[in-house]
Amino acid sequence: MNILLIALVAVMYALDLAITLVNHRHSKGPIPAHARDIYDAEKYAKWLDYSLATLRHGVVVKTVMTALLLAFLAFGFFGWLETITNAWVAHPILQTLAFLGVFSLLSALLNLPFDYYATFVIEEKFGFNKSTRKTFFLDALKGLLLTFVLGGGIIALLNWLYLTFLDRLWLFILSAWLALAVIMVVVFVLNTKVFVKIFNKLTPLPDDELKQKIEAMAARVGFNVKAISVMDASKRSTKLNAFFSGLGKTREVVLFDTLVEKLKQEEVLSVLAHELGHAVHKDVPRLLGVQILAFGLYAALVGLLLQSPELAQGFGLSGAHFGFSIVLFSILIEPISLLLGIPMNFVSRKAEYAADAFAARLAGAEPTLSALRTLAQENLANLNPHPLYILIHYSHPPIPERLRAIRLSGPIKAGKIL
Repeated sequence: MNILLIALVAVMYALDLAITLVNHRHSKGPIPAHARDIYDAEKYAKWLDYSLATLRHGVVVKTVMTALLLAFLAFGFFGWLETITNAWVAHPILQTLAFLGVFSLLSALLNLPFDYYATFVIEEKFGFNKSTRKTFFLDALKGLLLTFVLGGGIIALLNWLYLTFLDRLWLFILSAWLALAVIMVVVFVLNTKVFVKIFNKLTPLPDDELKQKIEAMAARVGFNVKAISVMDASKRSTKLNAFFSGLGKTREVVLFDTLVEKLKQEEVLSVLAHELGHAVHKDVPRLLGVQILAFGLYAALVGLLLQSPELAQGFGLSGAHFGFSIVLFSILIEPISLLLGIPMNFVSRKAEYAADAFAARLAGAEPTLSALRTLAQENLANLNPHPLYILIHYSHPPIPERLRAIRLSGPIKAGKIL
C-alpha cells in the first residue's frame, strides 16, 4: 500500500506535467478568428513570453515539491516528525496541531522563494507586479497566521470529534460533515467583512453616477446592494476583477481599483451584470451545495484512513495519527478532485455562459464583449488552451468561446432581461 501511495504521487505529477506541456504546445497555435483582434503582434509576443515563463516556473515548483514529498514518504520523515512533536506535548489534539503546524510551516518556507521569484521576477518583468517586498512578506505572514488560527481550529474540532466518536466511525463522518458545512457557510458570509480586509483596504465607492447605476441595475433584478467598495488591488497587481458577496437578496459589491481605472463605466456595469446573473440563477447556493456534498466524501475518506493504522506504520509512525491522515488525505484527494472536477467544471462553465448571456441582456452585448476583450488583454489570458486542459482545469470557458457565444446569440438590446 505504501508503494502504491508513493507511485500515486509520481503518476499524478507525470500526468499533470504531460497535460501542462500539451496545453502549452497547443496554445502557441493560431488564435480563433473571432478573438484575433484581442492581441496585436506586440501583445501576442508578450503573452507567449509570459506563458513560457510561468510554465517553466510552474514545472520547477511542481518538480521540487513533488520530489520533497516523495523523499518525506520514502525515508520516514513523518515518523520522525511524530516522535519530535509528541515529545513536546501529551494531549493527542495538541500533538496533531504540532505535527501539522511544523509541516505547514516547513511547506510555507519551502514555497516562499518560489512565490518571491514569481512576484518580483516574472510578474515584475511583464508589468503585473505592484507589490512591495514589505507587502509581500506581510501577506505571507498573515496567510500563515490565518492558516494556524482558522485551519488549526478546524483541525482541532475534527480531531475532537474523532476522539469523541472513536468507536463509531459513522458518527464521526456525519458530525465532521455537518461541522465542515457550517464552517464553510460562515466563512463564505464573512469573506468580505473579515478575510478580505485582512489583506486589502476597502474604500466605499463615491456616491457618483457609477454607484447610482450599479444600485439601479441591481434593483431592476430584485437585489439590494448593501455596500459598494473599491479594493486596493493595484497595491499588488495590475490585473482586473470584481465580485459580489453575500447570500439572499442583499449583496455587497467589491470592485478592484484596477477595474474601475481600466474599464469604461458601461463595461464595469457589464462585469457586475455578469455577477448578478450568477445571483439570479442561484449559482452560488448551488455551488455551496455541491461543496457540502463533497465535504461528506472528504470526511469519509479521513475516517477510513484513520481506521488503517498499518498504513501509517508503513511510513514510520507508531500507529493511526490524525495529522498524518490529513497529509495522506491531501495526497489521495488529488486524483479524486481531478475526476470530480471534470463534471463540476463543466457545470461551472455552463453557468458562466448563462451569466454572460444575462449580462448581455441587462447591460448590453457590446459593453460585455468589450469588457471581456479588455480583461483578456490586461490579464494576458490564454486565447487558445487545449480542450483537454479546459476539460480538467477550466471553471470558466476560454475568453474566445465566451465572445463567440455572445455573438451567436444575435443582437441583444440593453435592458432586455429574461
